[in-house]
Amino acid sequence: MVEMGLFDEGRTDCVKELLRPAERVLKEGLDVAAEDFERRERLWRQIKENYDRYLDGECGGFLRDLDAHFRAKFEGALAILAWSFKQNGELYQPASRRYSDRELEALERVLSYNVFEIYTKDDVMRMIMHRDTNILNLLRDYYRGVDKWIDDFLKDPTVKLALRGFLKTKWDSYKGKVNAALSEAIARFDWMRDYLLMEDERTEAVEKAYRHQVENLRKQMEEMRRNFEREREELERRLRTARDEEIERLKREKEELRRQFEEEKARLIEEISRMKDEEARRMLEEELSRMQEEMTASVRAMEEEIHRKELELRQKEMELRRKELELKAKEDEISRRIREVMELAGKVEKGSRFVKVDEAKMMEMNFAGRMLAKFKDEVKLLGRTFKVEAVEERATFDKERYEGKLSERDIKNLPDNTEVVVRLREKKLLGKKEEIIVRARFYGRPERYADVGFDTDPLELADINALLVDAKREAKNGRIVLLVASPTGFERRITNYINSNEFHRNFISENVSLALLDLESGELIYNPHDEYARAFEPMLRLERDEELLARVKEFLEGRILERGYVRLEEAVEHFAEDLVKRAFHELRNEKGYLTKFIEGVGYVLVKEGFL
Repeated sequence: MVEMGLFDEGRTDCVKELLRPAERVLKEGLDVAAEDFERRERLWRQIKENYDRYLDGECGGFLRDLDAHFRAKFEGALAILAWSFKQNGELYQPASRRYSDRELEALERVLSYNVFEIYTKDDVMRMIMHRDTNILNLLRDYYRGVDKWIDDFLKDPTVKLALRGFLKTKWDSYKGKVNAALSEAIARFDWMRDYLLMEDERTEAVEKAYRHQVENLRKQMEEMRRNFEREREELERRLRTARDEEIERLKREKEELRRQFEEEKARLIEEISRMKDEEARRMLEEELSRMQEEMTASVRAMEEEIHRKELELRQKEMELRRKELELKAKEDEISRRIREVMELAGKVEKGSRFVKVDEAKMMEMNFAGRMLAKFKDEVKLLGRTFKVEAVEERATFDKERYEGKLSERDIKNLPDNTEVVVRLREKKLLGKKEEIIVRARFYGRPERYADVGFDTDPLELADINALLVDAKREAKNGRIVLLVASPTGFERRITNYINSNEFHRNFISENVSLALLDLESGELIYNPHDEYARAFEPMLRLERDEELLARVKEFLEGRILERGYVRLEEAVEHFAEDLVKRAFHELRNEKGYLTKFIEGVGYVLVKEGFL
């Protein structure tokens, strides 16, 4: 089933299009007089032509009420344009022939009340209370007979029916609000009835004097408000950055602000009380009362803010004191613990290092990679050229025992104690060609890294002895160069031993050379009389950033000067950990400081006289 529309006899979309220029004029109302003459003339022709097309039935037929509604809009728009030509003193004959002066006067009287389209009754009451001249004049004219005049006009059969329809619709929409406003104004304001009956000149003089008095008092109140706000904002600005000693001064200034306001308010109350107009006096008293409430609320809020600031400062002071005490207690405990450990351990080197498992693994990979890169096709040693005949990289530590105990990632991070074995053969045409076997061994303690995740002890002489025994046995077939790299360094008696004549006699003379590399400090240890070990120094020596290392040392010595020790943890907040550790070791060698890993404290560099 096809539904039937409500207006199937005519096409409303057609009418809507024809009414477009008229709707534009109706929307502007009497303000259209401000448009250029040419623009209004063009609108007149468009609306008149569209009106004729509508009357000719271009859009079909409509029910009587709807037809009257459409024609009223066309007629109203044309009448407004005709009024604009007359208002501007412009001669436009199509308009002057169509509408009489009386018709245009009726249009102007009705549309002058269009202010009631945008204001509510409360808005109108407020404007009456403030003696708004335009509203008062409209109400007075209405009270004096405009309503009857317009009603008589709407009953005149000589006036176009469509124009009367347009004006009646507008007037009916205004009358209800006008009557309601007038009734309430007469009931609320004692002066209203006299005002409606006043002669114009008397009314204007009274209104002018009243407005001057009221505006003067309002200016004084506004000046008081501005002064108050300016002082309040200044106090609040200072309060935001105030310190404890400034709070009391701000309190006094807040009380002075309150006192000044009370004095100014009392003066205004006295001046307002002398006004004869009761309604004006009541209105200003209400405004002053509202202002007092606002300012009192502002002062109260300021008092609360000052109190909150006081509490905040007290809390910050207490918190700062608490942190100072906590820090002092922590530093005292660290100092006590360091002294305790150092007294028990003395200068024993156990626990003098701190290398985590991931750091050790990285050192191992870097060392093995560097060795593989150094031994390519040929190498220069001792002024001779040696051919690299074979290079083998192998793990010397079996990590299978940790399968199932550690995660796959943790097992992979354990050092393999990688050894790079290189076979070198001298290149020359005549004579016996010397052969050298290089064993470059990374030597850590993987079992410790597996158990606790770090190692704190340098390699001991026994560790090196074990390697030397194997090397001495293998050296029967040729020169063995043993390069040992340790992530935790070597105990000092190893250096003394390697530099001794016994070592030179028992090993170097029997084709065993030894060079030790401390991967963390970069220290290189070998017998100075061993030309083979010395020849490998360039391959082992670690690169250093001397300028940056000097800054790290300066930082560490500054901390030691303050309290006798410095923790690795605080130093790595400023510098890279590997660089800090290298500086630890160099200062130990240069200044006689001690390094120690202390449970609950961490890795520390301690001044020897700290005890």
